[in-house]
Amino acid sequence: DGVIPSLAIHPGSQEETAAVMATCAAAGAAVIPWGGGTSMGLGNPPTRADVAVILDRLNRIVEHDAPNLTVTAEAGVRLNDLQAALGERRQFLPLDPPAYGKATIGGILAANASGPGRLLYGTARDWVLGMRVVLPDGTPMRCGGKVIKNVSGYDMNKLFIGSLGTLGIITEATFKLLPVPVVLSVVTGLFGQIGQASSVVARVLDSALLPEALELFDPDSMALLGSRLGVEATGYGLAVALSGSPQVVERQARDFAALFREAEARETVTFFGEQAVASWRAAANVFDLLPGAPGGRIVCRIAAHISRTADMLEAAHHLGRSHRLRALVVAHAGSGVVRASYLLGPDAPPAEILARSFEELRREAQRAEGSLVLHEAPRDLKAHADVWGKPGGDFDLMRRLKAEFDPRNLCNPGRFLGGL
Repeated sequence: DGVIPSLAIHPGSQEETAAVMATCAAAGAAVIPWGGGTSMGLGNPPTRADVAVILDRLNRIVEHDAPNLTVTAEAGVRLNDLQAALGERRQFLPLDPPAYGKATIGGILAANASGPGRLLYGTARDWVLGMRVVLPDGTPMRCGGKVIKNVSGYDMNKLFIGSLGTLGIITEATFKLLPVPVVLSVVTGLFGQIGQASSVVARVLDSALLPEALELFDPDSMALLGSRLGVEATGYGLAVALSGSPQVVERQARDFAALFREAEARETVTFFGEQAVASWRAAANVFDLLPGAPGGRIVCRIAAHISRTADMLEAAHHLGRSHRLRALVVAHAGSGVVRASYLLGPDAPPAEILARSFEELRREAQRAEGSLVLHEAPRDLKAHADVWGKPGGDFDLMRRLKAEFDPRNLCNPGRFLGGL
């Protein structure tokens, strides 16, 4: 956002992080927590930025209690590295946020980032047992614990998850784990009309089928992904991830292929094993396939009622076409979440025109019982558009919490909802 801190500090331990925060508090310096940098475009430009506290040296896996399926890791551990270590014991943490290879544990929790797997596994709040946090005045704090039945009173973990570092810096987290599924399969159907794909989603949600994820892709996304998912034509894509025992996965793969054919899919392709892993990794990170653009990009996240997911995908797709922007639009079709990425070339409209279009898209999302957040946008667009949308009825409580934890407004000041 063009706001440059005067100083960057890389603490080497949680104790050093507390000392840094205490020193900044004594000096009245505004602090910007930094994990992998994957969510730094989220939020308003900070009103102040004196010190960037970068957590890349907090990269230790503190404890992996494999028999009890828990792990404790420092905030700077990259999710990719954590999964690799857990995989040696055939376990995994069921989180799959965007920028999977760069995102850190602390950043994922601070942004409450999630991916396609939230359909089956939920979000970060469902897997955190405990955490350690350094408050804005440098005071270290523990929340929760290291066992599943550890909460009495308020669940303070949920207060910090999704707070975007405005209440303090997460330095460590303990998670529940799952065994790695024996088999992974990806079934992809290609459809000429979005209604055909959304009819499959409706039938799945009303059935006993248990997919790990249901991803709906607009035609531009499928043009990039097609070869990786094994389809050759163009159209709307619906990709299903299935995991579990061989018998269950094979049966569900047959059931999904039949559903696709009944909905008159142009093509139906099924992958198993390593081929499925590679294709799903590409599908879950399709925005990474887009080239860079001289004017940057706009990334927005729309939440809507599940029955309106396809409508919002179409609306986001139309916004890109109406402004001649190259765009990819995908949806977690079983969760009501739509993500869109727009490349800004030299012929992109002025920021104020784009701002009006995104405000109209937000109003459409609200009519679909949802919301729209700009996860990434050039600063001139942020000057004309509300990144978060209008605060809801709980904003007064949020403001009181901010005043209690950070009365001097030193942690990520101004970036969060309503300028918190």
